[in-house]
Amino acid sequence: MQPLKNPRATGEQLTIVTDDDPGAVLIRGSAGSGKTSTALLRLSYLSSYWLRRHKRLGVSDPVQVLVLTFNRTLAGYVEQLASTQVPKDEKLHLEISTVAAWAKRVSGFSGNVLDNSERDGILRGLIRKSRIPLDEKFLISEADYLLGRFLPVDLDSYLTEERTGRGVRPRVESQMKRRILEEIVRPYTAHKDQHTLFDWNDIALAAMTAPRSNLQVVIADEAQDFSNNQVRAIMSHLAPEYSLTFVTDTAQRIYPRHVNFSEAGVPRFRRSHHLKKNYRNTKEIATFAQGVVTGLQIDEYGSLPDPAAAQRTGKKPTVLAGFFGSQMDWIVDFLTSPEVDLATESVGILMVNGGGWFDEVRIRLTKAELRYTELQQRRTWPLGPESIALSTFHSAKGLEFDHIIIPGLREKFLSSVDGVEHESVLTLRRLFAMGVGRARKTLTLGYKPQEASDLLQFFQAGTYEEIKL
Repeated sequence: MQPLKNPRATGEQLTIVTDDDPGAVLIRGSAGSGKTSTALLRLSYLSSYWLRRHKRLGVSDPVQVLVLTFNRTLAGYVEQLASTQVPKDEKLHLEISTVAAWAKRVSGFSGNVLDNSERDGILRGLIRKSRIPLDEKFLISEADYLLGRFLPVDLDSYLTEERTGRGVRPRVESQMKRRILEEIVRPYTAHKDQHTLFDWNDIALAAMTAPRSNLQVVIADEAQDFSNNQVRAIMSHLAPEYSLTFVTDTAQRIYPRHVNFSEAGVPRFRRSHHLKKNYRNTKEIATFAQGVVTGLQIDEYGSLPDPAAAQRTGKKPTVLAGFFGSQMDWIVDFLTSPEVDLATESVGILMVNGGGWFDEVRIRLTKAELRYTELQQRRTWPLGPESIALSTFHSAKGLEFDHIIIPGLREKFLSSVDGVEHESVLTLRRLFAMGVGRARKTLTLGYKPQEASDLLQFFQAGTYEEIKL
């Protein structure tokens, strides 16, 4: 991929970057508002500030700096940018990691951790045994939510506390809460104990009791997808004085976790900054994204797409209607047209779940002699000659490309009696809008009419151009 450009502070960002009073700071803003760039500039400034502070006070210990992201691809992206932003000094120790990998390191845990599919398999067996009349995927996400929100000794709080960050559908009344806790969650923890198994929440809990790291500077990007227990782990490793920055947008939350900062032990934010301008998307792309999430309820830490905040105009998104092969014919023609300059521009081809659908994309790109790289689950940012990247939506989180292409949309979800208000539907809409928001110049989507995704009902008329193939 093209080498990443070092961000430069805008007037809107400069005040945030140079805010060096110790304490906790929050940065929020919608997709394209420059949250990650602001965080990196703040990282550079605060690293220099704490180096000077240690020198002035005669502190011999190195400055401990930690940058946390939620997925490995974003960690690699941030690491490549930070390598040119952060001062090179033997008195500064910088770690850039996913929150899960960091927790595993500081906890000293050296064994195997259940991956999501293994954890889900255990939960699925308990769900089927319980016969609770709710969607299986929802119950897995609900278990993940409550285990990550509450400490093990406080699991009963789930029965009385409001389910913040969860949709209004399906309704989970007190009796159903008790069944979820007693028939799924407690048996799940008992199963782990019996078989000496550990999941990522266990690692976060272990990190909370590990020897304190005395971190002076912490930047936590995409914090809306952290759990309470992960934030508690971070708080337990801060030095007596620290500069802690959370970067968040709950409108882009794509996991069932929902951090409640005060509940997780974060003191009152000394300052909360709201980035309002959209430097990435064109007005047309922002308008399309706005339509996808219209009606979604967000809290004070979220920002919906705002076309008025976009600084540029461009063409409307293109929606291709036809067989997948026909979509790929059009996409290859587009990538080899004068509209795309692969020498200077980047292209992201995204799939909601990846898997076998990428096989056809790989074949077609290879046949057209279009070089590509793959980003999902990648820990280092690729610096090769490729301008095209294949990625799942989850791995593209926090990234940006000049051109975003999303072929083969076929996600179904409206068989649920709870319809569009179901939590899984809301999560998919947020995920899709997040993926759309990665685009700087053009956005192309494709679907097969016979297998059209239910997401198409959220495409607002007049916000895109449809091409029938």
